Order: sequence, then C-alpha cells, then structure tokens
Amino acid sequence: MTGTTWLGRRVRRVVGVGLIVTAGLGAALGGMLLGGPAFASGATGGSPTEPTGTGTSNCPSSNPPNQLTLVAGTPQTAILQSAFATGLQVALTNSNGCAVTSGAAGIPVTFNAPASGASGVFSTSGSDTVTVGADASGSVAAPAFTANGTAGGYTVTASSQYGSVSFSLTNTAAGIATRIVAIPLKSRSASVTGRYPEPLQVTVLDSDGNPVAGTTVSFTLGSGAGASGTCGTSSSSSAGATFTGGGTQATATTGANGVASSPLLTANNTAGSFTATAAVSGKEPTGGSGKENSGASPSDAATPVSFSLANLAGQPAKLATGVGSTQSTPAGTPFAIRLAVTVTDAQKNPVPGALITFSAPLAGASGRFAGRSSIGHARGPHHHRSRAAHTRTVKVKTNACGIAVAPAFTANDTQGGYIVKATVKHAKPAAFALVNEAPGQSS
Repeated sequence: MTGTTWLGRRVRRVVGVGLIVTAGLGAALGGMLLGGPAFASGATGGSPTEPTGTGTSNCPSSNPPNQLTLVAGTPQTAILQSAFATGLQVALTNSNGCAVTSGAAGIPVTFNAPASGASGVFSTSGSDTVTVGADASGSVAAPAFTANGTAGGYTVTASSQYGSVSFSLTNTAAGIATRIVAIPLKSRSASVTGRYPEPLQVTVLDSDGNPVAGTTVSFTLGSGAGASGTCGTSSSSSAGATFTGGGTQATATTGANGVASSPLLTANNTAGSFTATAAVSGKEPTGGSGKENSGASPSDAATPVSFSLANLAGQPAKLATGVGSTQSTPAGTPFAIRLAVTVTDAQKNPVPGALITFSAPLAGASGRFAGRSSIGHARGPHHHRSRAAHTRTVKVKTNACGIAVAPAFTANDTQGGYIVKATVKHAKPAAFALVNEAPGQSS
C-alpha cells in the first residue's frame, strides 16, 4: 500500500465522521428550534423525557404489615354522655413505607378504655372494650365511642400482634346543663281570662356557670285550689292557665345566652294561686361498663325551678246580701245581725279588696252605723282624740273571700221600714229591707 493510498483512506474516514457528527448536531438544533424532541428518531441514547423509574418500583409485590400506626382520633374531647366527633382509627403498616398488600386482612385489633372513672363505651359492644378485624389494606376503625358521665382525661389503647398505640381522650362537663335559674317575673299575676304580661324564662348553666345553648327546657303549668274552694264554697274548678295555642305544657330551646322562654300564658276563669315549673331533660350517667361512676348527670344536678302565679278575680259584677238582708228591731235598738255582702266577678270568683259603701236613709225611719267620726284628727300639739260616733254611711273593703261586713247598725227612734243600700263600682247595688218596730214589739 502506497503512502498516498493510506492517507486517502484516513481522510475519507475523518470526513465521514465529520458528516455524521454534523448531521447529528443539525438534527438536534433543528428539533430545538421547532419545539420538537431533543433527539431525532433513531438517535442513540434514548429520550430524557421518559421516566427512569417510579416510587413503587422499589416496593415488593408482597408486603405484609409489621407495625401498628395511629391514623385518627387523638387527642379529642367530648361532652359527657356524647359521642366523640372523630372515630378511633389505626392501621397495620410496614416500616418500609410501602402499602400493605398481603397478610393484613382479619388481623384482630382490640381497643380498651378504662373500666372505671372517666371512660366511655363502644357502640357495638356496649362496653369499654371491642375487637375489630383489619381490612385487606390494614385499615382498622373502631365503632363509635361515647363518653360516660364522668369528667376527666384518660387513654384508650389499641393492641395487636404488631404492637400497641394510645388515644388521648377527655370527657368534659362544659356545655352540660347542670343548673336552671328562674328569671324573676315583673308581674306574677293576671286577671282571670286575661294574659300574663310576660312569658316564663329560665337561664340554663353548666358546672362552670357558663350559659348552655341548644338545651330543651320543658315548661309545665300546674293547678291550684280556686279562691271559692279556700273560702268554704264548693267548687270543682281549679286555678290555672294555658300556653298560647292551648295546653299546659310547652318546650323551648335555649339560645346562645342560655335563656329559654315559654310561650305567653293566659289565666283560666278561676281565681287562685298555682305553680308552674321548668325542667331540663337529662340522661342518667352510665359508667364505661356499668361499673363505678362518680360523675353527675344533667338530670341529677339540674333541679327543676318553679314559678308562683296567681289568677286575680275580675271587676265586681254582683253583690249578694247575707242572712241579715231582711230583719227588724225595736226602734232605738241595734239590729241582731250585722249587714254583710259577698262580691263576685263575672266568673263567680270572690273579689277581695273591693270597697263597699253601706248607706242608710238620711231622714225618716233609718239608723246609724257604729264607727268613729273624723272630728278631732291630729293637727299639731293641740289636737283632740277622735271620739265614738255614729254615721249613716260607712265604707268597708271585702276580705279574701269577697265578704264585706258593716259595723253594727242601730235603728233610730222613728218607726217604719226602709232600705239600706250596699254599692260598689261596676255592679248593681244590693238592698237590705229593715224595719224599726215599736218598742216592745217582737221582731
């Protein structure tokens, strides 16, 4: 081989490589300018846009659990005898960080709460312990867990063959109705068949004295003996009232300020006193498994409160004279029976405190009531004592039973018959037919 031939071959070889390199660079630059792939098809080295591997590519196809892990439910707080908002959840996992793919299904996990003191119960077992099997992925969720009636913090433990984990839980009395306070009424009375001026109101508080919202309060209207019954008059009706819409019971829910208000109430047609009550319904405390429980439930602490109410008699509607409505006596002598009337309203209730005026004729056959004159009332250091006198007109208030009794009445010296009237506002007068007889004449 001559030198010229050898040199020619080397040149062609170099030129060929240069053309290959030049072609490769051109294709790459062209691709970049046109937004295409960095390497032309058929180029060696593979495309950099293709992934070199995934996160699960290193996980074994069969990955059993080897530990127990907390998932949800700790820490948290629940009101006494209420369910915890978040379920207690754990998972059987593998420490390699890969998803469990085998060996987890059915593995038992036991949840244990304290057997006494602050604790709770699981819904499915009704006790402080329950066992749940894991699903194929290793997830385990305990059934709903409800706090018992004892306040305090405690631990619930979840145990399995792969270890144990703990939940930090607290039972609180905050927000539990433990006390009811009656809000004083400005007026505790109403006229019969009339409306009471304001509703019954209470404030519901928890053990810390904070208002409790959303609590249902039951208001109940009782009944009491009517005024007629207490005055010795037979009566089958009782004093009471009804809420707007009818009925003697009503419920109301406390607002953010802890206050509950009843509907307005209307007195019935019987005068007299009665009592209304307000109470909060509560659940009895239950220990974790029916064992020791030192907690107080709402129903134990929230003692019902009462309101003393009274239906007042209406305006006088009738005057009825007593047994002395017709009688006689010798002129100049007292009548044997004092004049008396009974005042009742339109519903036949006795009217107390009514001012009755008894009036005898000013001339002719008449008489005078025993009493004191208005002469000589105190007027400084030189006053005179009031002295006994007789008058033809007296005013007397009815007692609690609606009865007004006039002072003793003495006939004057004029013989004859006459009328003594008893009057009161809003009612027709009553009349007493009296006779002044001749001296020595039998009455």
